[in-house]
Amino acid sequence: MSCSPDLFVMAAIPFELYKKSQAESWPSRTGVITKSFTSRQSGSSGRSGSAPYVKAEICGAYKDNGEAFCVTRVRYGGFRFGEARRSAEETVARYPVGTTVDIHYSPDDPKETVLEASSPWTEMFVLLGLAIVFLLLPVILWLFRKQIEPGRYV
Repeated sequence: MSCSPDLFVMAAIPFELYKKSQAESWPSRTGVITKSFTSRQSGSSGRSGSAPYVKAEICGAYKDNGEAFCVTRVRYGGFRFGEARRSAEETVARYPVGTTVDIHYSPDDPKETVLEASSPWTEMFVLLGLAIVFLLLPVILWLFRKQIEPGRYV
């Protein structure tokens, strides 16, 4: 059974919106990037039939105590269907080894980190709108067809 990208977006958007709004108020620590590369990941939790994808791997050390970190997410609110490799490569180019960055972390779980706590909301709302349109389109077409069935007068 395959899952429609629209259903995925509709299911993921509320979580992404929630995490994005939380991350914007997270505290941060300064760190230096020591590893920045792309890696090929197998699909969703190793399930068969799921496509591999490329992701940016960014790790470093906090300046205040030298503790190592690996960024959990670059930011919340971005879906890159079909552009994962290019997006990962752009991220690695933006955050090369030796770069000093602010690492935003969850106060509840300091291992949960993001590099870009604030990002545009427009992408999230556009994706949500498109998902709603594509989910509702079959229903609208079905209702329209019911209205104009042969032999029925409108």
